[in-house]
Amino acid sequence: MVLWFRESAGKPLYSIRIEMLLKPTSVNLTNKLKVFSSSTQYNLTCIVAGSVPDTEIRWTQNNRPFKRGMLSTSQGNGRVISTLTFHPQPEDDGTMLKCEGSNPRLQNSAIEDSLMMNVIYPPQVTLSLGSTLRPDDIKEGDDVYFECHIKSNPKEHRIMWSHDGQPVTQNVSWGIIISTRSLVLQRVGRVHSGFYACSAANDRGETQSAPVSLRIRCEYPYPLVTFLNNIQ
Repeated sequence: MVLWFRESAGKPLYSIRIEMLLKPTSVNLTNKLKVFSSSTQYNLTCIVAGSVPDTEIRWTQNNRPFKRGMLSTSQGNGRVISTLTFHPQPEDDGTMLKCEGSNPRLQNSAIEDSLMMNVIYPPQVTLSLGSTLRPDDIKEGDDVYFECHIKSNPKEHRIMWSHDGQPVTQNVSWGIIISTRSLVLQRVGRVHSGFYACSAANDRGETQSAPVSLRIRCEYPYPLVTFLNNIQ
């Protein structure tokens, strides 16, 4: 803003420039979705109004800069619009995504809007031999167990086990015990050697773990028998 002052005729003309610095008055995320899918691209729009003369917009996730995706900015009618285009990832589930608007020329001028991300995705599955076992020191007659580690949203509704590609089902009399996310093999023999895997399924799909090898040492080595020709 410029104000002009004139004294008497023939005197110099004076002007004073007044610059207004205003904080943002509002920040709004306009499309707060309740559910995101990890297989879909989304556009989130943040509108900041009232900041004069400049506006700065930052996107953060759990209070850290959000560096994925693409950003585009437009402005008009006293508003600045920032659009974030990105694919949600499973690790985004449960995190807080924020849009922060501020006047870069004014301290403590930032205001924000946020949403809690609920990302649905197929199970992520890994398999491991029991943490108390030593893979190279398992012998016949030992008890062995596997642990299936699953991360999924929504929660898995089915867990399956396989041995060398064949389904494994519970049979207590044979020493095969299946608990929620574990497989127990009692009194193992060489027949139990091979590759094991677990898989989990939810409403988004089914995933199988990488196979884990089980090697079993023979406790009592078979005798070596040699035949000698009759010695004359």
